[in-house]
Amino acid sequence: MTSCNSLLACLIALTALTSMARAAENQPDIVFIIVDDLNDWLGCLGGHPDAKSPHIDALAASGMLFSQAYCNSPQCRPSRTSLMTGVYPFKTGTYFNARFPEETRVTTPTLQQFFMDHGYRVASGGKVFHGTPGQYGDSLFRKPGDPKPPKGKDNFNAMAAPNDGYALDVRDEEMSDYKVARWATQQWNTVTDEPLLMTVGFFRPHRPLQVPQTWFDRFPLESIRQPEEPEGVDDWDDMPEFARRLARTHAHKPLHKGLSDHEYILANGEWETTIRAYQASVAFVDRQIGRFLEGLEENPRGRETYVMLVSDHGWHLGEKKHWCKGAIWEQTTHIPFMVRGPGIKAGTHCSQPVSLIDVYPSLVDFAGLEIPDWLDGTSIKSQLRDPLMPRVPAISSYGEGNTSVRTEHWRYIRYEDGSEELYDHRNDPNEWTNLANQPEHEETKKELAKMIPAQQHPGLKVQAWFDKFQK
Repeated sequence: MTSCNSLLACLIALTALTSMARAAENQPDIVFIIVDDLNDWLGCLGGHPDAKSPHIDALAASGMLFSQAYCNSPQCRPSRTSLMTGVYPFKTGTYFNARFPEETRVTTPTLQQFFMDHGYRVASGGKVFHGTPGQYGDSLFRKPGDPKPPKGKDNFNAMAAPNDGYALDVRDEEMSDYKVARWATQQWNTVTDEPLLMTVGFFRPHRPLQVPQTWFDRFPLESIRQPEEPEGVDDWDDMPEFARRLARTHAHKPLHKGLSDHEYILANGEWETTIRAYQASVAFVDRQIGRFLEGLEENPRGRETYVMLVSDHGWHLGEKKHWCKGAIWEQTTHIPFMVRGPGIKAGTHCSQPVSLIDVYPSLVDFAGLEIPDWLDGTSIKSQLRDPLMPRVPAISSYGEGNTSVRTEHWRYIRYEDGSEELYDHRNDPNEWTNLANQPEHEETKKELAKMIPAQQHPGLKVQAWFDKFQK
């Protein structure tokens, strides 16, 4: 009897192992691409009429485009930390690129660590975390350096205005993003028995806005168009004082002899030249991403493949008289977010709100793994089947007490001093008309305010930056 029981136990164990092996054989490869400082100036999102992004547009057209996607924080480190650990910034106090004592160390496993623990080979390269590919992976590739302008021509200073565009006299092959695409293609073509997770970070259009001359040539200076502005009124007229101060800087930067980024760029006549440099940088990185995507046409492991592309946050180019990141309006929080893969109908579109907090659980879900309960986000798999399936709002944080709630139709902002903004995107996609003080919208505002987390991790308040840099 004992021998029979032992034999039965062995058979059960063998069956379980066989089932696990079959499941592993059927697990898909997953490619996750993150781009730095890329806003909605893409053809597929219509953020600027002169956008040139054919390769990213083709990826969007080959699967589902999430047109209402948002970051969880409008700076690189907090955004990427939240994405890669699956925890909101308001739970950890990781609100800014600079570190502060109030922050809590995130203890959840990173996306890469989780997939390694569940039988995946992981390759991570370029800027995936803030400045690094991360610490976990079977193959890690740090972002190489980029060529610089000739001596005396480099106008880049991280604390200065973003008027650092320069047309480099180099070939694409000398740029870091080309090298990241080449490394990623090599990793894709490395055949192993395990399924593959790739996390690949492309650096441009991050500053300095310096790419080869050929990409500047695609945007003649005389053709450059500034973002739209409201006619006959000042966009700041109905904004609270806190928002106006935020617009004058992205909080952690000093003024330039009393001038904000926008005032400085206007005073020096460099609005069009800076837009040109940004558009050239977007077109350049689009081509490097295209090089990598071309290499994904055939899977050397014979597995199905999911490809997801996002940005870490948006970027202002003069809208609301603000530049770069560090705010919680549409231009700083709106990001590209697209995915293609098995069962996803090409050319589909979802306008339900999603955010970077949803990346981790979505990729886990794509792999057929159980989604951990400590992840704050929600998988997008239901929307891939039914794009009209409702989702919860997207929450973005910028310092303790500064929170944006974005639904399909509304944006509500509450600042640390209690002041508010409310925008109806059905009628006001540029967020020019603040409805927060209009009595007929009081109930809408109250309902949206309920979605702001009741408890937020203590951290540096934006007012402290104002006190330091805007006296």
